[in-house]
Amino acid sequence: MKQKITFLFLISCSGLIFGQTMVNDFEAGSLAVEPLFGATASVVANPQPTSTVNTTSNCLQIGRTNDNWFSLVRINVDPDITIGPTETKYLSLLVYRLNTDLACRFNGDSDTSNGSNPGVIRAVNSHSGSDAWEELIIPVEFPRDAGTFSLGTLFNLVFHPNIKNFSNANPSILNNTDTFLYIDELKILDANPLSTKGFELEKSISLYPNPAQSSFKVTSRNNVEIKNVSIYTLLGKQIKSLKRINKNEYDISSLASGMYLVKMTDSNGGVASKKLIKN
Repeated sequence: MKQKITFLFLISCSGLIFGQTMVNDFEAGSLAVEPLFGATASVVANPQPTSTVNTTSNCLQIGRTNDNWFSLVRINVDPDITIGPTETKYLSLLVYRLNTDLACRFNGDSDTSNGSNPGVIRAVNSHSGSDAWEELIIPVEFPRDAGTFSLGTLFNLVFHPNIKNFSNANPSILNNTDTFLYIDELKILDANPLSTKGFELEKSISLYPNPAQSSFKVTSRNNVEIKNVSIYTLLGKQIKSLKRINKNEYDISSLASGMYLVKMTDSNGGVASKKLIKN
């Protein structure tokens, strides 16, 4: 299966042209999908076929049978994709009802390899957590050589449906009865389709500590000035706007323990969201 992708087709997006390769749209069933270490995965009917974002018939439903943070779903890339040392690729996927900490590994060195923890990459944008299909973008990176895929060949996509900060101490949200995660339309893109302002803000800021107890700080690069910070539930409901208690530090002592979305707006109009765990 060591074949180099020699084809791509072009799509127009906001006036830009992106090359893309479909990895799996799950219309042909669950071939090349393997759940591991307590994860479950099956192809089901699209839970929201009337969506303007995803009108396909089928998608992949992911659940769990235990609380292992290392539960994985491995999806084969066939044919394998060769990525040059100066190339940057992006994984685009549609996600429905995301209220977990989703991540992906790209650093497996064979079709059956699961990669390693240093290869865990999260999306550069956030899902609202609502019952709606939304697109997530994950850079295809290998952290030891950030920005490039140093292994050269993409053999598979290995998803952590709920990585829980690499800890079993945090309870699992997913189960195998009535709480599932849905993904669809897995594509490898030649360019990031997100708006430049939002993408640059997502990449230039970070929150710490995370998890946090009574407060957290926002750090930024490239002289980004954060103007507004608000807290939302994972269902997209705004809870409150935060005020600084010190330089770049925000008080969350009144919040109940749980996972929240922190929405930030900078002085250039860029908007970014980050997930925050409150202990």
